[in-house]
Amino acid sequence: MMLIRLLALLLLAPCLATVAAAQDWPTRTIRLVVPFPAGGSADVQARIIADELSRAVGQPVIVENKPGAGGSIGAADAARSAPDGYTLFMATTGTHSSNISLYPKLPYDPEKDFAPLTLVTIYPQVVVPGEKYPQKSLAELVEALKKAGASANYGSSGVGSPTHLGGELFKRHTGTQMVHVPYRGQGPALNDLLGGRLDVVFPSIPDVLSFVQAGQLRALATMADKRSKALPDVPTTAELGHPELVSAIWSGLYTRAGTPQPVIDRLNRELVQIIKSPVFKDKFEAIGFEVRPTTPAEFGAFAAAETKRWGEIIRALNIRLE
Repeated sequence: MMLIRLLALLLLAPCLATVAAAQDWPTRTIRLVVPFPAGGSADVQARIIADELSRAVGQPVIVENKPGAGGSIGAADAARSAPDGYTLFMATTGTHSSNISLYPKLPYDPEKDFAPLTLVTIYPQVVVPGEKYPQKSLAELVEALKKAGASANYGSSGVGSPTHLGGELFKRHTGTQMVHVPYRGQGPALNDLLGGRLDVVFPSIPDVLSFVQAGQLRALATMADKRSKALPDVPTTAELGHPELVSAIWSGLYTRAGTPQPVIDRLNRELVQIIKSPVFKDKFEAIGFEVRPTTPAEFGAFAAAETKRWGEIIRALNIRLE
């Protein structure tokens, strides 16, 4: 009988240690990996969340920018971390939905290596023509682009980026033949659109909102199924007869798969409170983001649906990256 009790205690020891560690969490610095350069949309969100989370849990939360390879370098780094809740990852559409279909081999598994915490924001894209196309409606723009054929072009923030995929999706659903011009970031593409060197771009609302509000650029349609609070007078592609022409960028937070459930639950509670708070929600909704905190299960289901959707689109468009 004593031997059986001893064996039972030995078997329970790892579980008891895990529970104790979860109850003590956090006792040291937490790092939040952002797979893009400082100053971008994901980075700005991460830094506000890090500051507020640090106050909530009483430990430093440090943002680490690890850009490159469409977010894969940062994702791979986070995937190698210990499953203890001390490494968080700011994921996007690319790292956790489209990259798996774009690249023949990723250095991480978006599903197996990560545990979802919460969705943070969704930022729909918009159809924005340059000065060469003064049309005032999406239908008129599509007609003009069809006539132009391959002499028309569109710019993106890089091959395989959401703005590239959004542009190819636009071509597929409208029958236009624009040539893709990739840039290193959305800023240079917008500069060339303003300078008349590009014909159309498909940026996210936050990237272009200030230009639209200043009258420097025109947004003809939001690539969504509902209107944006930031651009309430701009119709959606869905209401204009293109229900499948929907494209948006999203960001969300993960930690390492295998992290104790009590730590995941605590992180979700703290993060949702931060994302719902005025310091975050009011700031980002004012510049075109849809703030969307969720449970871990809801976020996991959302990411799975996005992975399936973009995988089908990428395969249909035959886009592959090395």
